[in-house]
Amino acid sequence: MKKLHFKLFKRLSCIVVFTTLFFSHVQAKGINDAIQLPDFKSGKTIWVIRAGVGFNGFTGSNIETTKLQWENNDWNGSFGKATGYEFTLGFNKSFGNHPLYWGMELGMASRGYTSSSSWEKSGSSAISGGTDYHGKFQDESMLCHTVKFSPFTIGYRYTFLEKMAADIHLGAYASYDIAGKYKRDYTDHIISTSKYGNRNDKTTSSTETKIKDYDNMKRYDAGINLGIGYWFGKFNIDFTWQRGFIAIFEGGNELVKIGKESRKRGNLFTNNFQLKLGYAF
Repeated sequence: MKKLHFKLFKRLSCIVVFTTLFFSHVQAKGINDAIQLPDFKSGKTIWVIRAGVGFNGFTGSNIETTKLQWENNDWNGSFGKATGYEFTLGFNKSFGNHPLYWGMELGMASRGYTSSSSWEKSGSSAISGGTDYHGKFQDESMLCHTVKFSPFTIGYRYTFLEKMAADIHLGAYASYDIAGKYKRDYTDHIISTSKYGNRNDKTTSSTETKIKDYDNMKRYDAGINLGIGYWFGKFNIDFTWQRGFIAIFEGGNELVKIGKESRKRGNLFTNNFQLKLGYAF
């Protein structure tokens, strides 16, 4: 738990540093200038810097296969989001004096997932006069640090009340994982009480694997970004959904046995949500 808090603190610290520098820049230029909406329809290049938090996860048929395997072995489990980050620098350029625009973007981001599963059994014994409990718990997480390039984005801005604008955009991206790791924590807990004596055994183990050593993982990805944003002057808040089209792991067509039936293992794809603050200059 302390490690998790420390990692979250580091990511929040990066965002705080960015925000501090950002507002220092705004103060230097003047508030009046900062709350003036950029001339988006001038045909000029508008540069935008953004930073924020990412809620990273996976989607795909492999999730359903994993849940069926858990159920078949009397496990309970679920997949969750891994909190990450997003930093980008890009430009927008309108098509003449039209609110329709195109742009490019380059940045650093993260992708990954979390999952938790457990198996628990308990009962009582008439012979020993006691109770027995056995629990197994497993937590998995993956977080990758990624260079991301969006070669083409097309969007539309609708200006209202002079200083405000709504923004919707769709684009493509390509990315490559330059670092990251997979982590697995496992706990086995046995508790037994009886007239012959008590037992309370708990064993834990933890393993970490760097993504460069992770078998069958594809460190590259490509997909789409779909987002909606709001502008107040040169300030921007943006919410983007990112969906990858390249399977993260190989072997999706392999058959796995679940009970008496077999089914394909299935694939996993990037499925991220990002909330970013931005500034145009």
